[in-house]
Amino acid sequence: MANVQPMKTGFSIFRTRVLSILALAAALVMPAVASAHIRLKLSNPEAGAHLNVAPREIRLDFSEVPELTFTTLQLVDVSGKAITLSALAYASDSKRSVVAAILSALPSGIYTVIWQAASDDGHPMRDRFAFVVAPGGSSAAGEATNKAGTDSAAYNAAMMDSMSHHDAASMPQGTGFGVDSPLYVLLRWTMFIALLLAIGAVAFYQLVLRFLRAKQRADSPMLADASLRAARIGRWAVWGLLIVLALRLLAQSVAMHGAADAFNVALVAAMVQKTMWGHGWLLQLAGIGVAGFGFYRAQTARASSASTRRGWLIATVGVVILAFTPGLAGHAASTPKLETLTLLADTLHVIGAGGWLGSLTIVLLAGIPAALALDETSRAGMVAELINAFSPTALTFAGIVATTGTFAAWIHIGSITGLWETPYGRTLLIKLAVLSLMAATGAYNWLRVKPSLGAANGAARMQRSAKLETVIGLIVLLVTAVLVALPTSMDMTM
Repeated sequence: MANVQPMKTGFSIFRTRVLSILALAAALVMPAVASAHIRLKLSNPEAGAHLNVAPREIRLDFSEVPELTFTTLQLVDVSGKAITLSALAYASDSKRSVVAAILSALPSGIYTVIWQAASDDGHPMRDRFAFVVAPGGSSAAGEATNKAGTDSAAYNAAMMDSMSHHDAASMPQGTGFGVDSPLYVLLRWTMFIALLLAIGAVAFYQLVLRFLRAKQRADSPMLADASLRAARIGRWAVWGLLIVLALRLLAQSVAMHGAADAFNVALVAAMVQKTMWGHGWLLQLAGIGVAGFGFYRAQTARASSASTRRGWLIATVGVVILAFTPGLAGHAASTPKLETLTLLADTLHVIGAGGWLGSLTIVLLAGIPAALALDETSRAGMVAELINAFSPTALTFAGIVATTGTFAAWIHIGSITGLWETPYGRTLLIKLAVLSLMAATGAYNWLRVKPSLGAANGAARMQRSAKLETVIGLIVLLVTAVLVALPTSMDMTM
């Protein structure tokens, strides 16, 4: 027994150092300033303008400072031919505005401005608008043609009618791929699943199995087997995250730069270095490395050894780092108020979801199989003890999800009417509806299935019910993957 205390002391020192590093990392990723998704507020010429004199430049005024690296501007005529422009630059009076001089003569006709911009949240926004240059008329640049002669007014009417019937297919159409595209939604959905499994594995070991350890012998074969299975699932989840991380970088580059420049190393490096999305991507890469190493240690070390515990502690640090990353690439990094609090709430929301849905999945895939691997006389009792240990964990994390979700809704919607008047609000209602089904399933498990665990078929009933709850949870994650790409209700009113 003389050598036990030093081992515990060394482990405590190790844990303290790791938690200190985690606290420092959390402080470093807090954004000092964040804002809503970038939006075009004004333009010169204005959309639909009738101009007697051709403009000499195009000016776009945004709701926030656009990153020039990711801002593009095209001017095309009615046939789709590009008009030569100067290099895009910030306006002399405001960095929220960009200008490009028109270097070619503009004869009378319809012209379309096609723009793309992104701020530091990495969310690219793009749109187009058209204006008309009329023949002859006033020498005052930009004066409305309704002050010119009758012939000019008639010309404008004809040109605007042509615009309204113009074949959109002949007009340039951006990249054809965006952060709200089905493929990108699928990538985010896969990322959420893998992330919640990694968090769930840690919550299962640190909380569920800890409750069981208080009632079981330290050398219980079920505890060791369940820990090993959970570490294996966590390790595979991290591998999945790494694959999705690479695919997300490619998808984001396509969305930002177009397919032709998606592999441009300089553009990709700038995207990673200059946007909050890129910072989140790098932090996720670091979290994957830490969590992956921790799960590896936990899976390969001797059961119940100090090395196993250290492995799980490292994995815990890794998944907490990973929990920060969705907010850095989503609405939490672009909120116009309470920036740090919103990011912390988003992180807790991710941890809550992983602790609830993720640990439920680990119970289903690791805990119950480990219990059923025992001898026949011990199986039913062990499954009942496992579910009794999981229940307080699930209730705690579900409460965190509800609290942080309510806070996020208040931040991003701003008013009750925003729930049904905006796409973001309506999608949130769908998420809440599906989430209520999951909560109802959990309540059924608590009230009806849990009391029957002592019976012969109790474990089978619990498995079926847990599978249903997990499937509903996957639907919740799919809706969330759509939700995070939509402009919030607050974005649309700014």
